Amino acid sequence: MALRFLAAIALTLGLGTSVSAACLDGEEPVASCRIEGQRKEVSICLAGPVAHYRFGPPQGTPEMDLRAPLMDLGYQRKDGAGITIDETVIFANRNHRYRVTFGFRDGRAPDRSELHKLGQIEVMRGDKALTRLHCDPGTIERVPDRLLERMRDLGREKASDDEEFPNYDIDPLIPASDSPPCEAQNNVNTCWGRGITAARAGDLVMALGHFDMSCASDLAPLGCYEAGKLYLMNRKLRDYARAFQRFDQVCETSEDDGEAPYGCKYMGWMYLTGTGPAKDPARAQEYLDRACFTKEGGRFIDAEGCQLLARVLQGQRRDLPAYLSLAMGCADDAEGLCRAASQMLANARTAKAEWPARCDEFPEADGDCSALLIPQPEFEANRWLRERLSLHYREAME
Repeated sequence: MALRFLAAIALTLGLGTSVSAACLDGEEPVASCRIEGQRKEVSICLAGPVAHYRFGPPQGTPEMDLRAPLMDLGYQRKDGAGITIDETVIFANRNHRYRVTFGFRDGRAPDRSELHKLGQIEVMRGDKALTRLHCDPGTIERVPDRLLERMRDLGREKASDDEEFPNYDIDPLIPASDSPPCEAQNNVNTCWGRGITAARAGDLVMALGHFDMSCASDLAPLGCYEAGKLYLMNRKLRDYARAFQRFDQVCETSEDDGEAPYGCKYMGWMYLTGTGPAKDPARAQEYLDRACFTKEGGRFIDAEGCQLLARVLQGQRRDLPAYLSLAMGCADDAEGLCRAASQMLANARTAKAEWPARCDEFPEADGDCSALLIPQPEFEANRWLRERLSLHYREAME
């Protein structure tokens, strides 16, 4: 039914041509796959500054052939846990949009850390999905970041959701053993960039080799952070001792580098849960404190570290510093922590706890502790709020 629907749209719009659904001679392939359970293919190809979307049988006339200039192409990038979507391209055709996604998904048993190829097409009218087709994973072919590279070559700087493009070099896939020495590059280094290229291609073993090289070069801490996550989370690569070592290197870097609070958060979590090192609540609290309440002038915090710290403190019945931890995460745009802090405050007032009255007396609260949860979009105002939250937290912990 879904395929007949797609075909009907194509015929109605008169989009049939004399070529197949595959890339033509002289075009650069970006991604392609066979539709699961069907004799239909989808492909994304590049012809100079223009991207093509073709859908139809492997041989013969495609049912649909859409094109869009790369400078105007709908394009989004997103990486995250559970389902990891690397790239989505969006082609518009009158009142329909065709969203083609290629990347990986994880979270499947038995190994929830293993990456599985993902490809799908969504036909949209407005915000409504009319149909969704899935790729046969074994037929997916893809050149990661080719689209990104070509768009950057043309001078495009942002995705369709206004997210800035990453600035790392896009290198060919090579093992770390064949890789040249790391060199500084922007705020990272070339080995980290090669690791990202390998990771986006789904080769995590190769990626880890490059991240370890990046970490050993001591040029920037981000390679240590990426290596630590793989050693901690990927079952086939798991090595808790190495994960701990990598996160320690990140945590001890300058907070101006940005990654330090994230490394401290993971070290706190490992001590809190006894994953790797022996369980040590005191050490866990120390590192979570460093993740959430960085030293004065630190530009970055880890909101998840604030959440974990709040749980530890609530377990100690230290509710005011726990609330301030959630408020600090809220100041980092973690909406879930804003809601958690608001609910904690409401529950405390209902129970007639004493600590909300202390919070109400803070000058920044202006008589109402919930004022500490009001977003401050301006950088300097947000930084001032964080400094005040940190000050009150330190006082409450004495």
